[in-house]
Amino acid sequence: MGFGGRDLKVCFLTETFPPEVNGVAFTLARLARGLSLLNTSVQVLRPRRAYHGSNHEVWEEIDLPSCRIPNYPQLRFGMPCAGRIKKIWLNNKPDIVYLATEGPAGFSALRVANKMKIPVVSGFHTNFDLYLKHYRISLIKPLVDSYLRWFHNNTSATFAPTDWMISELENKGYKNLRMLSRGVDRMLFSPSERTESLREQWGVGKDDKVLLTVSRIAAEKNLDLTCSLFEKMIKGGHAKCGVIVGDGPELIRLSKKFPLLVFTGCLSKTDLAKHYASSDLFLFSSETETFGNVVTEALASGLPVVAYDYAAPSEFIIEGNNGYLASLGDKNELEEKLIFALQNTKETFLQLASLARDSTERADWDFIFSQFRDDLVDVLNENLNTVSFPKENKYQLGHT
Repeated sequence: MGFGGRDLKVCFLTETFPPEVNGVAFTLARLARGLSLLNTSVQVLRPRRAYHGSNHEVWEEIDLPSCRIPNYPQLRFGMPCAGRIKKIWLNNKPDIVYLATEGPAGFSALRVANKMKIPVVSGFHTNFDLYLKHYRISLIKPLVDSYLRWFHNNTSATFAPTDWMISELENKGYKNLRMLSRGVDRMLFSPSERTESLREQWGVGKDDKVLLTVSRIAAEKNLDLTCSLFEKMIKGGHAKCGVIVGDGPELIRLSKKFPLLVFTGCLSKTDLAKHYASSDLFLFSSETETFGNVVTEALASGLPVVAYDYAAPSEFIIEGNNGYLASLGDKNELEEKLIFALQNTKETFLQLASLARDSTERADWDFIFSQFRDDLVDVLNENLNTVSFPKENKYQLGHT
């Protein structure tokens, strides 16, 4: 049975989407693809791309007016575009709108959807308020906090990816919170992708330790700390090599500042999987994540993870079992945990690697897609009840 005898029609509005390379873009593409397989018609509104890639997917993508982000030419942000969005939805009205951005385009969409009586939900994908200190504009943090809370509380539900994030948002006064977790592709990210030829390129032997991090190379990712710890571990004889995978505005500066490290730039998914599996320990020192997809990718690849105790690490890492956790923001404790991890015996490393892989079994995208669709239908039914539609006109859940 379908959705009331037809497909559910969902519109995503986002400021980042493939071929852009970041966790939010990949997550939204995954959700669009997953919903499309569950009797759902998906439309994606996103800023006109800075560069183009092919789109052979089943969903519809539509350009919105946009501007380049200063010093970050790979990304664009959406401009106010209420008229454009209204025209799109008059032509093809969605049942429900999912806002993945709180910027000018998201604000426009929220206003238009309310006028057109289209239910709206939102996703908390980015800790913009935590980014501010990295861009030296902390003075406006109270204003940003207030706006973000207002924006999300004016939608019917806000989806967040972890219990930790939901608790943080509740403490800030956010309402109507629901879980939308993240899965991981365990077929792609697997210990079987390990290759000695790649390790030879890094100049390491079979028993040498390779440290890895994967990230956008941007100020808010705390990569100065990651890189300094990598070099310190190499100089101290705890590790042989440190690899930084990713691209972004800080890449040139960091590669010059830390010449002992390997900076790969952006990689294809296939090459990324090989880099994960061919390393030995994953360090994640970012303090601004809502989730951190790279953590589950590393674990699925058989990499123990050292990270701060929040977001994805708090959900998936069991201390001494598949990794090690430090108190959020305590860089001395993070360094201690990193050294402790590197001092493990070969047998302990093998056990940690096996348990790391096992810990991602519950990160199942198919379950997440189904639960997300169910939640969207719940929101629709709640909205229909508030306007007293006849019972027989209520949306009915069902998958083919």
